[in-house]
Amino acid sequence: MFSLREPSAAAIARVLADAARHGFSYQDVGVTRGDHPAWLNPLHHRERVGAGEAAYHAAIAQARQWRMYQLPWTRVYPPEAGALPGTVIATVVRHLGFWSVNPCRVVYDEESAGEVSTSAFAIGTLPDHAETGEERFQVEWHRGDDSVWFEILAFARPRHWLARLGAPITRSLQRKFAAEALQAIRAAVAGPPQDAHR
Repeated sequence: MFSLREPSAAAIARVLADAARHGFSYQDVGVTRGDHPAWLNPLHHRERVGAGEAAYHAAIAQARQWRMYQLPWTRVYPPEAGALPGTVIATVVRHLGFWSVNPCRVVYDEESAGEVSTSAFAIGTLPDHAETGEERFQVEWHRGDDSVWFEILAFARPRHWLARLGAPITRSLQRKFAAEALQAIRAAVAGPPQDAHR
């Protein structure tokens, strides 16, 4: 859904209610888990966001509270939604002078422990999303050097005619989102700056 005005909560809820009745708008659901078809062109961004077990759990908590979408030009609706499989959300985006409401469903939520511990979940597009595809958010804790990483992996193509028409701009916005999302998680894990006078 595209709009020249900021969509109201009621309008977003109507979009979600309709989208929730449908399945995913793409094949290869779960593609972000591993091997992917050669024709897909991934967007892959990864950055160190901290160190240690506390930072690992903080990054997981922030990701599951959708911190990466709490940007001046994006948000998730409803904001209290969790990242449990089957949960339907909308990413609300303001760009190029208009707004878009993009319904998604959480595809999976997985954790693994070991030398590299990971926590990951993915969202997949539903009908009325401007794009079609899947996006994974993953937190990693490498015990060998104690580093904590946040990773975004996305396979998406423009679906709406406006998104297809502005495909280079769409790709640029995806890269902008990834860079700002990584920064948001890193800042949230670091916490507020300490008062130098204490």
